Amino acid sequence: MLKLKALIVDDSPPNRRLPAMILGQLGWETTEVADGQSALDLAKLDTYDCILLDLLLPDMRGDEVCRRLRSEPATRAAWIVAYTAESDEQVARITARTRFDAVLPKPITRKRLLDALPPDDDPKA
Repeated sequence: MLKLKALIVDDSPPNRRLPAMILGQLGWETTEVADGQSALDLAKLDTYDCILLDLLLPDMRGDEVCRRLRSEPATRAAWIVAYTAESDEQVARITARTRFDAVLPKPITRKRLLDALPPDDDPKA
């Protein structure tokens, strides 16, 4: 049986570990990185069912990483979740101009994370 795979992109180790732990309990395989360029590099090498992408990364904004992922044929249809502690107003502005599939507010809870994951019947998943 194939495991679902998630890429968790956040410069804060605790903010990567919690979703990795929850997803691991659900049977997902997770990979964690701390910056946008690492996420872009890994996305060229592997396929992910879900990418949790922090909006404030040390090397570039998460919405720029999302834009670049959407411009590549291999990752154009990826399920990308904006993972953020920014205000609802800021998130609304960012997601209006960027094609995130869902928003996961920090601090996360198990329910919020589950709600942000791709639906079982989503053709992207």
